[in-house]
Amino acid sequence: MEHSSRRYYERRIRKKAGQAIKDYGMIHDGDRVVVAISGGMDSLVLLKILCDLRLAAPIAFELIPVHISTGYEHNFEKTAQWVSEETGLDTTIIDSRISEILQSSGDPDKSPCALCSRIRRGHLYCFAQETGASSIALGHHMDDIVETFFLRTMFTGQIGAMAPSRQSNDGKNRVIRPLAYCTRQMVEGLFGFMEIEPVDYTCPIRPDSKRRIVREHIAAMEKHAPKMKFSVFASLSNIDMKSMCSRGI
Repeated sequence: MEHSSRRYYERRIRKKAGQAIKDYGMIHDGDRVVVAISGGMDSLVLLKILCDLRLAAPIAFELIPVHISTGYEHNFEKTAQWVSEETGLDTTIIDSRISEILQSSGDPDKSPCALCSRIRRGHLYCFAQETGASSIALGHHMDDIVETFFLRTMFTGQIGAMAPSRQSNDGKNRVIRPLAYCTRQMVEGLFGFMEIEPVDYTCPIRPDSKRRIVREHIAAMEKHAPKMKFSVFASLSNIDMKSMCSRGI
């Protein structure tokens, strides 16, 4: 069903994000939350919704937008200006020099995506610790989580996804995903009313072909099971451990 009301999407996403924050204890009174702003629609919708929730929440928390510049994006200054005008918040821009690093030290026979991700994550973690942040908010939504589950199952032989809230591997940072209950369609719907264009990226690497394959399979399955995505997401917190093929149990 198509919806044409900005109010519909705002209310729907605020409700679902608020419920996810409550269910997973993502944000508490006095927290400082770093919000990763890539310049894409997911991160901008996340910031918008968190700002709305902060105004209505019975607790006080601080939002700190940060952008990890890779060298592949263009006109992020326009996005930073939009964030300032729309939310009253200043965006910290960190130059990661990723494009230079990948050009000088990358292995031409391997995809640089993993290295790029590690560098960006490292800068985020360091910034969060420097600012005394309680958590780092990322813009991943339900589709991202479900797709990641299938990617790991089909291509790595491991059951896993993206936890809505989790401690980082170094144990020093907490990562939260307030849009975990929201679908891509909902996020795109609201973004269409936000009067800002996503940042233009010129990454030389082609789009993730494996994720595209998974996305196409999910779309095909949804023709026969429209609620399949929601069922898969629900199953990630409803695991029958007795039926799993675990050894030595």
